[in-house]
Amino acid sequence: METQSYLIQCITNMHVGSGDATYGIIDKMVQRDPVTNYPTIHASSLKGALREQFEKLWEKDTDGINEIFGKKTSDDNEAESGNCNFLSADLLLLPVRCTHRQFTFSLCPQSIEFINKKAKLLVNKEILKTSSTTDKFFTKDKVNEIYIEDDKLELATHSPLLENSISVKGFDVFDQQYAIVENSKFENYTTNLPVIARNRLGKNKNLWYEEVVPHQTIFITYFIPGPTINKNIYTKFSETLEKNIFQIGANSSVGYGLCKFYKINF
Repeated sequence: METQSYLIQCITNMHVGSGDATYGIIDKMVQRDPVTNYPTIHASSLKGALREQFEKLWEKDTDGINEIFGKKTSDDNEAESGNCNFLSADLLLLPVRCTHRQFTFSLCPQSIEFINKKAKLLVNKEILKTSSTTDKFFTKDKVNEIYIEDDKLELATHSPLLENSISVKGFDVFDQQYAIVENSKFENYTTNLPVIARNRLGKNKNLWYEEVVPHQTIFITYFIPGPTINKNIYTKFSETLEKNIFQIGANSSVGYGLCKFYKINF
């Protein structure tokens, strides 16, 4: 079976913790790509979150769970790998504040190149249309001027972001307004994510501060089925993935990390 790619849309704010100790204002940081420093969801975190919820959804289908995610062991024996490889989720679109419609999706030439190179290797297709344009705001509306964060952008007529041969069923984000900014500006947006103060429970009433990936953020990930995978089980996995809402990362009790998966069709 061929590699499948999925978009992950954050319905609520997400905090997938990096686990690193920090000595600054922010106590808990999100996971970041070691090369780009963009927010990411590491493959182990993504697989672990999905497994936990599939074990509830497929409560009576232990064989299906083991086929996709691998077999756990309760003794000293080595666990068995599943027949599906999970890759990290890469940042595709980051929502940022703007003066038209509250927010817009942002990306940059460097992020487009990064996404397309990986897609070309894994599915032999580019996902996004290549662009060398920067500091432009693409919209279908009539707007006099536009600022995103503190940056003023030129106005441009909306054009499709996705390559012509690609579609995503039930996903309208690519029809909305977006901004392509300079690499350095996008780096600044991704570095300065929202920080939320949280109350500690119990006797210690101090606050801690945690970084979050804002809701509406879009990631892209890939699942690579092994050559011996059970095709019926993998089809069931794909269908279940598209039908349900999944929670990824910490703080599920306060609604963090709710996500929707959308399959990319080539």
